[in-house]
Amino acid sequence: MADLHVNALPEADVAVLRRRAGAAGLPLLGYVREELIALAGRRSADDTVVEFLESEGHELIPEIDAAAVALIDTYDLPAEALATFGRRAYATGHPLSDYVRHALITSARRSTFDDVMLEFHEIQDRDPSLNIDMESVAASVRYARGE
Repeated sequence: MADLHVNALPEADVAVLRRRAGAAGLPLLGYVREELIALAGRRSADDTVVEFLESEGHELIPEIDAAAVALIDTYDLPAEALATFGRRAYATGHPLSDYVRHALITSARRSTFDDVMLEFHEIQDRDPSLNIDMESVAASVRYARGE
């Protein structure tokens, strides 16, 4: 059974989420809540399957396992976000908690320019003796990302 508590996610993903939370000035759980709401609000490839199934008259009721209760108890997600994740979970054949856990991990693993720069700043803060030219790092990252 998947656990939706942040500390049950892979450590590397938690580190990314923790960095993003710090940059946003939010506690980790608050950041994860906001991220989950944002993920539910963005169109997903799974939404095409949801739309097809709904057009065929299917009632999309996901499998609710014990870990899915964390969506309400821990993250206090709005009903609309829960419904969106529920429909997507059903359409992909996954329990709700597995679907949301996977979506959160995928989000954490989609690194952004800001993620890279936050990580370099974190390294510099841990060891101030390092002489890191942040402007050069930023230019290199932008170049590598094609920005």
